[in-house]
Amino acid sequence: MNETGDDRPCKIRRTLTSITNLPSDSLSFIFKCLTTKDDRNSFGLTCRQWFRIQNNNHESLWSQEHPCISAEIFPIVLCKLLTRFQHLEYLSLRGRPKITDFFTFKSQFFESKVQSLCLDDRFHYSDIKLSLLFSWFPHLTHISLKFSRITDNGLEAVGKCCSSLKVVNLSWCRSITDSGISLLLQTCSKVGSLYINSCHKITGIGFLECAHTLNHLELGRCKLKPERINAIVSGGGLKYLRLTSYELYKVGEGSFNTETVMTISRGCPLLKELILADCEEVELEAWEAIGKNCKYLEFHYVYGCRKLCDLGLEVLFNRCNKLSRLFVDGDNSCSSSALKLVKRKKPK
Repeated sequence: MNETGDDRPCKIRRTLTSITNLPSDSLSFIFKCLTTKDDRNSFGLTCRQWFRIQNNNHESLWSQEHPCISAEIFPIVLCKLLTRFQHLEYLSLRGRPKITDFFTFKSQFFESKVQSLCLDDRFHYSDIKLSLLFSWFPHLTHISLKFSRITDNGLEAVGKCCSSLKVVNLSWCRSITDSGISLLLQTCSKVGSLYINSCHKITGIGFLECAHTLNHLELGRCKLKPERINAIVSGGGLKYLRLTSYELYKVGEGSFNTETVMTISRGCPLLKELILADCEEVELEAWEAIGKNCKYLEFHYVYGCRKLCDLGLEVLFNRCNKLSRLFVDGDNSCSSSALKLVKRKKPK
């Protein structure tokens, strides 16, 4: 027995430790294993070290919660939270009070590492205010600006401040034009996914010579001109494309026809998902072009394609070997026997 009265072997005594003495990596792992909100919130109450671990592992702010914060104190609260949580990855300002000049002044004291920023419904923010916001988050890779008042000048600011962007959602941004899209794609060469739904000033020419990194494109309810399809597919890297005839000019101004689909198939050999809806003028030659050029096609949506016939259906399944999901409705020229045959061959 030693002087302390502990008669256990020295080797055993040395292995005794407290959970508070665990290395930071182990404590971080424990924190990430906590599944309830209460457990995560109480973790940092143990000691300063655990409080620091909690802060470093806080990844999102207001992603689901919508606490009631008054407009007067919101900028102060936001500054303190961004200073405290240095490793935030996601921040949503949707539904939050408007940023004031207080935050503009304080922002110079920190450089946020936020990678994903949601600014949906920020229709009361001018281009100048949005530009300031972009400059505070230089590490952004994902940004959502749905229903915002951003213009082409604002998109130019996005490109200058956030050159690492990979995903951009501009749906229902009614003020942007082809010029803004062109500026964005030229300055943000890493953009891989772009969502432009209900942007009525977009005709498609802004995509001319777009980056090869662009592989996911959704253009819904835009006034696309069929002759601009060449510009949209000019990058050659698209794997997912959503276009419908409803989103193009009506017959008389140009329609989504066989030639348009053939252009898409030639310009997008890497396509995995293609959504074509209400394309009433697309005939057999277009399906043959898809079968010939789109060898990687896995998902095909053809609702409202009235001239899709038995031969077109056969071409798709015989030539697109990777096709596993085909969505069709009753508004086509396919016979019931042809559809049943397809279901037997590929139940999905």
